[in-house]
Amino acid sequence: MTDGNKGKKSLMAQLFSTETVICIVGIGCVVYGLIDGFKVMQTFFGFCIILGSFALRLVRTKDWDAHWAEQQRVRQAHEARMAQEREEKK
Repeated sequence: MTDGNKGKKSLMAQLFSTETVICIVGIGCVVYGLIDGFKVMQTFFGFCIILGSFALRLVRTKDWDAHWAEQQRVRQAHEARMAQEREEKK
């Protein structure tokens, strides 16, 4: 992929992505639960599956390398501050 197209997927890849298929299964569970005389469990699990697919989409779009680099930077700053406080107490 070139830098201009980095992160862009084709329409078919977007339609058949894991998140989309999981969301469609969740919608199917909800519809089946409502059509079959409001089956509580099917409807409940359908909504859980739909929410899970959106959570999966959010997790996959997050830049985890940048996140962990930031967490490492914060940890190192905290350790340096704690070491400085220990030195001041001595």
